Amino acid sequence: MSGAVGITQSIDVSAAVQFQGPGALIIDDYQKEITDILKRNSVLDARMNYVPATGDISQYFEQNTLNGGASVDPRSPSATATSNPRTPHGLKIKAMTNQINFGHYDILLGRQQAHFAELKAKDLNDMLNAIALHHGKMLWRGTDTNLVTPTTLQYVGLAKQITNTFVVGIGASIVAAIRAKVAAMMASELYDSRVSAIYINPIAHHYLEEEERLSENNQTQINNLKKTMVAGMEVLGIMTAAGLLPIIPEPFMPATVNATRPANTDYGIAIVTESMIEYHYVGEKGIYLFELGTTGNLQEQYVGIKYGAPVAKGPSYAHAYGTVERPTIISIG
Repeated sequence: MSGAVGITQSIDVSAAVQFQGPGALIIDDYQKEITDILKRNSVLDARMNYVPATGDISQYFEQNTLNGGASVDPRSPSATATSNPRTPHGLKIKAMTNQINFGHYDILLGRQQAHFAELKAKDLNDMLNAIALHHGKMLWRGTDTNLVTPTTLQYVGLAKQITNTFVVGIGASIVAAIRAKVAAMMASELYDSRVSAIYINPIAHHYLEEEERLSENNQTQINNLKKTMVAGMEVLGIMTAAGLLPIIPEPFMPATVNATRPANTDYGIAIVTESMIEYHYVGEKGIYLFELGTTGNLQEQYVGIKYGAPVAKGPSYAHAYGTVERPTIISIG
């Protein structure tokens, strides 16, 4: 519903009548429930940690060493004083917004037809959901490249933040690549890796399942292994050096045309430690809704806004991001 002005024209009222007969004059109407299964958020958003930002640039410290410790003569023990440096990090808070206007005439007419309350509620909700949808996409695909000194207004997407990377070539096993990367992370003597989930583009997930369907040992690797993702929802799992990890299809994972073979696509896959993925917010973790009042052209204005930014802590050791090259399957919609 908007305040846009259309072109005035005359119409034949009889054309709006569906049926006329004795005791019957049937005119057009519609179901009050609008058909809508549009996606409104990402899977990751429901699982990552929301924490209050410490400032316009939200700061935290990271420790990467435990110095000291040595074998000595028990009859002549000696030690050297050590210290453990902590590295400061920060991320600039971003904002995303949306707006909807309701024209005064449309409001009055909608109320008169007893349709306005439902439509206004849905339109306001959809306006906020559009922010949540954009937020979900930008968590993975935001184009900024610097957490502290922004290069764009978007987030630094997690696909760009994570520096521990891997590639699954066209003929390589997706399962083997996942298991090898997790094993490498768990083998670290420096970090206590706590990998918790695998996020994967749904089309790459299809190819992973096809790989397992054709595998001789598929019953022990994926098909019979499941893990609860959220209450009431299970996903397939894969046995790794970190234990059974859920494989979570995430539609907002990047998918780009392969640079060498244009008929193929590089589908995103991320091995993550979810406890170390945070969203630093200002004010509240949700979305603010403001009613700006009625303007001079009799438009009721509503604006939604969200403040915050995501960060993948430990981008070189707590997570891994890879691409799976496979023949392109075009997504629907």
